[in-house]
Order: sequence, then structure tokens, then C-alpha cells
Amino acid sequence: MPDRDAGTVKIVLPSRPEYLLVARLATSGVGLRAELTVDDIEDLKVAVAEACTNVINHAFGEDVRPADRVINLRMSAGKGEMTVEVEDQGRGFDPQELERSKRNSLDGEGGLGFGLMKELTDSFRVESAPGSGTRVIMVKRATR
Repeated sequence: MPDRDAGTVKIVLPSRPEYLLVARLATSGVGLRAELTVDDIEDLKVAVAEACTNVINHAFGEDVRPADRVINLRMSAGKGEMTVEVEDQGRGFDPQELERSKRNSLDGEGGLGFGLMKELTDSFRVESAPGSGTRVIMVKRATR
């Protein structure tokens, strides 16, 4: 029986800025496998780096051991489409608050991360709750 996750790349990275390059390189490789255009891959690399940066800057309190501060990446390539999940086991937040604050668009106050991710991908979703971590799911389709 074939492994249904055989086409999925899973990477666990330390939640540190110096590992953003690894996330970007993996995005490039899987994006090529998904037959995305160079521009599509560049957009997705920025979106993935923003999602990872959010984990680095916001997910973990000082009480969390460095070894437990990790970013879980899952990347799946389909024909002309790529799905990326960026997940942490950090403090989480209320996604409704994100909607109310307009921080999920480029014209909201605060950081531009979620708005930028939304603009650069074809599908964007945030799953989170206080105390339970956060998962950002992004899909990019080839623009051919």
C-alpha cells in the first residue's frame, strides 16, 4: 500500500532566525517539484519566511526551553500546486482577534506578516487558540 505522505516534506527547525534560509531553500525545492513558476516560488518563499518569523518573534515565552522552541514545516507538492503548513506548539492566540484588529490585511495596524502571506498565496488560513499553538496553512498555485 503506498504511503499517502510520500510526497510530503516534513522539517523540524529550531525557532531561530538563522534557520529561515533552510525554510526558504526547502520551499524552493518543493516548489520546483510542484512545477510552480519562479515568481510563484519567490512569493511563497516570502510567505513561508514571514510565517516562520512570526513563530520566532511571537510563539514562545521566555519560560520555554530553547530546545522546545521549534517550527514544524510540512510541504506538499501537487501538479501546479503546493501546500505549506507552518506550525508551532507555542502560546497561540485567538484568530478572531486577528480579524477584529485587521492585522490580516496590508492596510491594518501592526505587523504586515499575515496580510503579506494572504496577498502572496492563493489560499491562507490560520488555526490557533490561546495555549495550543498555531498552524498557518498556505496554498500556492502556478500562474502560468
